[in-house]
This record gives sequence, structure tokens and C-alpha cells, in this order.
Amino acid sequence: MSSGTRRRLEDALNAGKDIAHSISSDSVTNEDSCRKPSLIKVDFGDVMGVYSVNFSPKQQYFVAGCGSGAIQVYECNTGKKKKPLKHGSLYGLPTTCVKFFPFKDNVLIAAGADGIMTCWDLEAWNSFKTIEELHNEISALDFSHDGKIFSTAGKDRKIRVYDTSTLKLKLTFGGTSHMDLTEEDDIFAPEAGHGRKVFAVKFHPFDDNLFLTGGWDRCLKVWDVRVDKVVRSVHGPYICGDGIDIWEDSILTASWLARNALQLWDYGSGKLIESIPFPSQHEHGEFLYVARFCSCGDLIAAGGSGTNDLKIINRNENKVIASVKEEGKPIQALDVSHDGTQLVIGSTANCVQIMTLS
Repeated sequence: MSSGTRRRLEDALNAGKDIAHSISSDSVTNEDSCRKPSLIKVDFGDVMGVYSVNFSPKQQYFVAGCGSGAIQVYECNTGKKKKPLKHGSLYGLPTTCVKFFPFKDNVLIAAGADGIMTCWDLEAWNSFKTIEELHNEISALDFSHDGKIFSTAGKDRKIRVYDTSTLKLKLTFGGTSHMDLTEEDDIFAPEAGHGRKVFAVKFHPFDDNLFLTGGWDRCLKVWDVRVDKVVRSVHGPYICGDGIDIWEDSILTASWLARNALQLWDYGSGKLIESIPFPSQHEHGEFLYVARFCSCGDLIAAGGSGTNDLKIINRNENKVIASVKEEGKPIQALDVSHDGTQLVIGSTANCVQIMTLS
């Protein structure tokens, strides 16, 4: 692990401990009487829902990708919404992924259902590079923690890895023609790629060569850029959004399932550790899209379309300590700030909410 990665991990651990200590005892309530943390709502107008959100590394900005194709930027320090980086339209395709370049608060990349990635400069307020993935709808994008590479995935089931400095394609992992993979497929052919659309990509926090993907084929895949095939396959999670996260050696998955939608997996063995209770009415189910570790891995934030809210869950006690609703709309976008103090939440409504934990 590089010294920079270790330093960022230590900073995150310290920030997480401070947050955990700052949550007062009267905020730890049961699921029937959850109190909302400090919230700020930012209305973006008619953008046809928010599909992706991301904080800049130093929390100068957060960016939102919208259903109309619009890209909206919010200035965290001043509390002001800036003019749209990109205007949307009624006929536009969704901007499904927005990510700031690692270590840069003024450069970001956005990808959409049209298969096009665009790099933006927030100082010049214009684009400087466009990359097209022909015949693909991009659903997921993530950078390695050292920032040297990033990976994309989407409808065509291929996993692509790019060089960040040159923005050139480095390698492509293929999918499989078997659309419905079974647990036996994972056991006897674990090197096979995805058989259906991929919705999530997440790099390992320690090893910049490794990353995970998940999608509609109910398989998690672990990839290594040093080899040309899957290195591990885990059957089970039905990923339909940005629903994969990693903390130390634990993988968190949010599945679009009625029951046992929020789960923890052991990274080394691929075995299920536990299913985390996500309270919901029986007739509606859980049906999660997004999930993130918070506060030194002790808290988990997750949301989706079953309960149409975001819940903060104490992982050690399996207890909901806070809940945020968004006008009764499904939660489909989530990010946690680098210092661990804030969450930004997007939904099918035309606004985002910024939650402050401390």
C-alpha cells in the first residue's frame, strides 16, 4: 500500500471516529421514531431526477448527474448552486455517472446512457475531452485510489480500464453470452464475465489493481488489471444501482430484492458474513439501489425504492439511528464526503439533500 493511500485511510478512520462520538445518545432511536440529522435541500428544477452524485476531494463542490442529461454543480463552502455545467432537455439521455478526478477539485468526468464520457474543467467551465464507447450505455465508473486508472461498465457487459493521464483505453474485459448465471456457473467457471447489464464498479481501497463489479446477473466479479480474466466470482447480489462498497476486508452490497437486500461479504473468501436488517413494510419490501459505509465502517447508509428513504444503520447493533425521506421518491444516488462528515442524497425528485452527521 502506498504512503498516500495509508495517509488517506488514517484520515478517514480518524474522521469516522469523531463522527461516531459526535452522534448523541438521543439520536439513536428505533426505526419508528428516527430523527433527521441536519439537512440542506438543493432544488435543481425540472431535471427528471438525479442519477449520480459525487463530492470533490476537498469538498469544495459536489456534482449531480440528472435524468435530463444535465450536470449541476453545487458549491459546498458558500452554499450556492452554480450555473449548470451542462443543460439538459426533455429528450436528453440520463447522465448516469459523475466523478471528480482524484486529488482535483476542479476536474471531473461524466458518463451517460449515450455511451459518451466527457471531461470537464470547472475553472474554464467547459469540456476538454470526449470519449465514446460505441453501442454501450455506461452505468458505472470509478477511479483507483491512486488515481492512475479508472474503470467503466454498462449495458454491453464489457469492463473497460482507462489510463487517467492519457484518457486512453488500456484493456477490456469481455462479458459472457450466458445471461442468467447460476451459483454452479460461479463455482465451475469463476473466470467468466458478466452475463447482463453492469450497474456498479468499485475499486479496492488498498490495492489499486483490484476492483469489483456487479449487475443484473446476480454476480459480484473481482477483477485484476494484471491478468485478463475474473479472479473471483460471488453469486447472490442483484445490483441495480451504485450498490457496492468496500471497507477493509468487508464488501457491502445493496440488492434490488424484497428481503435480505443489504448484505456484508468477506472479500478474501467471497462468503456471506451477514444480512443486515433493513426495516420495511412487508408488502413493499426493501429493494435497494445504493449503499455506503460511514463512520469508520460502523455505520451504513442505504436506500432504494422499497421504503423510498435513506436509512443510517448502526452496523454493530443492526439498529436504524436516522432516516431521511425524499418526497416519497426512490433514493437512487448517494455519496459520502472524503472527511466522512457529509452525505449527498439524490432521488427521482428534482433535488438533492445534503446530510451533516456531526
